[in-house]
Amino acid sequence: MPLLILLTMLIVQTGLVFHARAVAENAAQEGASAARQYDGTVAAATERTHRYLDELGPEMLSDRSVQVTRTPASVEVTVTGDVVSLVPFVDIGVAETASGPVERYVPPVGP
Repeated sequence: MPLLILLTMLIVQTGLVFHARAVAENAAQEGASAARQYDGTVAAATERTHRYLDELGPEMLSDRSVQVTRTPASVEVTVTGDVVSLVPFVDIGVAETASGPVERYVPPVGP
């Protein structure tokens, strides 16, 4: 019976890991979307990513961190955190990154 309970907990833990990865990935994409705007900033991307994490899964990731890197040409947002653990002595971390080009104004060519 204990083996069956442990197996059930491992199955649920696997589902939690996949869900936490999806939450982290979507939060990174939200932050990258904010930073990619023509007038986007690192602060706006960080705030939007944290807000998204708070709304979607405030308890899903613990010890979470958001790192935003914005250059004149590109943006990269990385979300890391530890997944809620059901199985004792099992610590699983996730890290998801989203990136893309920064919007920029290109003057029209021609008459």
